[in-house]
Amino acid sequence: MLSIDNLNVRFALSNADVTTAVESACLHIAAGRTVAVIGESGSGKSIMGLAVCGLLPNAAMVSGRVVFHDVSLLDLPADRMRDLRGRRIAFVPQSAGLSLNPTMTCGGQVAEIYTYRQGKNRHESARLTRDLLGRLSLSPSVVDTYPHLLSGGMRQRVLVAMGLAVTPDLLIADEPTKGIDAYRRQEVIDLFTRMRERSPDMAILVITHDIRLAEKISDEVAVMYAGQVVEHTHAGRFFDQPLHPYSRALLQAMPERGLLPIPGVAPRPGVRPQGCVFHPRCPLSTARCGRLEPPINGCDDSLVRCWRYARA
Repeated sequence: MLSIDNLNVRFALSNADVTTAVESACLHIAAGRTVAVIGESGSGKSIMGLAVCGLLPNAAMVSGRVVFHDVSLLDLPADRMRDLRGRRIAFVPQSAGLSLNPTMTCGGQVAEIYTYRQGKNRHESARLTRDLLGRLSLSPSVVDTYPHLLSGGMRQRVLVAMGLAVTPDLLIADEPTKGIDAYRRQEVIDLFTRMRERSPDMAILVITHDIRLAEKISDEVAVMYAGQVVEHTHAGRFFDQPLHPYSRALLQAMPERGLLPIPGVAPRPGVRPQGCVFHPRCPLSTARCGRLEPPINGCDDSLVRCWRYARA
């Protein structure tokens, strides 16, 4: 359904330098699959999602191939991309405070999607809005409430509702549990589960640093580090036996797995080490890791960017 091949996203800086946010990223999502993209802050997860949706600023330099149902998204005119994004691709942004219209009630913003994207009449749109917000544990009063009167977690749930108001072929959710407590997070997980049951062919791309969320809802996991997808594998394998050293370090940093900190810091955008981008922090690095960038290697049904899995 969605194929991302050799995606690169760069930004020009004020001093005429260029910084790379996403580098040679590859990711493929089939219909009916939920893929979680995880990684530390600044790894390029959200930038990749925005590039797929055509929501990056004009200053972004995007190259590569992004194909959705045989349509090359990077080549679409803005008006066609906007129409596709509103009907067949849904995007749930993470910045709840910036993404909601402060001059409209929360219910009005959700109902607008039913009215203009699904052709529902006013009363049917209002009914569907109340039902959807209720399933996200938002009280009926939220329908007539303006965004600035809600907590960050409640605003985030309104954004989730707006993404789910249509039944898209592809749903991209950027940090859908950001600012939500553990109890409300479970409700969002349950809602995604019900969405999967109602729309078994819908593909879902969840961008998150919440590894527990990824474990609960994903069929596959893609790991990003310093702008690169360093591993893409089945969720079961990832949580039982991850391949990339960075993937292992991420899991070992979880409290229930030892709370071991990852040594060092991630490279700043535009200041990337030679060779493998993770080698300065990797306990298994060799001289080759510091000299040469590893290729993407196939290992069973997984893909991993690491010299340890390169064929001779």
